[in-house]
Amino acid sequence: MKFDLHNIRFRTWLYFFTLMLGVLIMLWVMQIVFLSAYFKQMKVSQVESVANKIEESILNNQFNMSVQVSAVQNNVCGLVYSSKGQLLYQVDALGLGCVLNSNAIGFSQKIQNYTQMINESPQGEFALTVNNAVIQQDMIVYGKKVLLPFGNYYIFLNSSLLPIDSTISILQQQFIYVTIMVFVLFSVVSLYISSNITKPIIKMKKEALKLSQGNYDVHFEKTQFTEFSELADTLNNTSSELKKMDDLRKDLIANVSHDIKTPLTMIKAYAEMIKDISGDNKKKREEHLDVILDEVNHLDHLVQDMTQLSQMQSSVLTLDLKQFNCVDLVNESLRLLDGLIKSNKIKVELFSPQEVIVIGDPLKIKQVVINFVSNAIKFVGKDKKLILQILCEQDMVKVEVIDHGIGISEQDLPYIWDRYYKIDKHHHRNLAGTGLGLSIAAAVLKSHGYPFGVNSVVEEGSVFWFKLPYAKKPEHVL
Repeated sequence: MKFDLHNIRFRTWLYFFTLMLGVLIMLWVMQIVFLSAYFKQMKVSQVESVANKIEESILNNQFNMSVQVSAVQNNVCGLVYSSKGQLLYQVDALGLGCVLNSNAIGFSQKIQNYTQMINESPQGEFALTVNNAVIQQDMIVYGKKVLLPFGNYYIFLNSSLLPIDSTISILQQQFIYVTIMVFVLFSVVSLYISSNITKPIIKMKKEALKLSQGNYDVHFEKTQFTEFSELADTLNNTSSELKKMDDLRKDLIANVSHDIKTPLTMIKAYAEMIKDISGDNKKKREEHLDVILDEVNHLDHLVQDMTQLSQMQSSVLTLDLKQFNCVDLVNESLRLLDGLIKSNKIKVELFSPQEVIVIGDPLKIKQVVINFVSNAIKFVGKDKKLILQILCEQDMVKVEVIDHGIGISEQDLPYIWDRYYKIDKHHHRNLAGTGLGLSIAAAVLKSHGYPFGVNSVVEEGSVFWFKLPYAKKPEHVL
């Protein structure tokens, strides 16, 4: 099996290893390479602090005990000379190790050289490393000039640089062990963390693969990581929605097939009857032809509705917005449905003002009213009564279509606008229309951007409503 360099477990280990390597390299460089230079700089800083105390004592014209204490603590010996070469103060915490021994051969020349170095320095000070031949050890010599109105003072200090080669050797050996232990520790930790990260991902991958194969009963488990838990929730919601969509797709195919097959079967049957039985009987032939024409019209309406709904949902629908009287439009819609209303012995009551001028596409809004009323006729209650209301609210006109039928449960309400969604789950040939009426009405109102909805109580009935903006607000609403 080929090793995957992009595997998250390997990548996590690699990131941890890189981090560990970077930290170790930084420690190696700081502790081994720069240790000697850092130690020297630290020693120079300690000597400078003693020089500052001596300078403070000169300015105060007194050398107190703090100078002596600081010199002993920092292992320093030193001399203070006036510009005339007079020795003013001496401190010694090194003994034979002090290179500023006034009894040593060539000491005067050495002091003159150091004085010259101070005078030539722009900062008025210097620090250099010398070797003490007596004790075979490197030493720091520091010189500084103190400027005063009544004359200059020269401070010379000396301190030992302890050999750190042995310290560096010990550190190198320790760092080898530390490196091995840190490498093992980081590897274990990185494997543990990567395992905790990859396990839920692998599980989600397996479940997602099932989901892609059409199994919508999968479940994505939550983990200890917030992001993975949120992803699991999202995928579970996606799975649930896909299952609903798949069920609707199956229902749509079954229902459309039913609505196409039924008229085709009848057309075929009546065509055969005309051919074999009623061909010479004019009355029967015309009856049979009327049935065929009705079924052809139903198929034509079905195709038109599906085409129209597809255009609306694809944002292809063009609206012809204009002002119109909402009351006249509702009355005209009821006149178009007069045959259906009478054939089902429905009593319709309309409550409205005499005139309300609104804005919209009148042809499309008329289709909404027709579809709402047709749907109400389909589910009319035992009282065979429909109520239409046109209400003038403060901001908009509200049109309601009320029936006292079986009602709609809360779990079905969100889906009644979907194509062919069935409340009773038993498909039957529609009393009128194609089963796409509410979907088309919803698409029309969405394209207008107008609010709409339904309020329903099971076994009490439903109220389908939509709102239209005023073109001219009636005086009694102002």
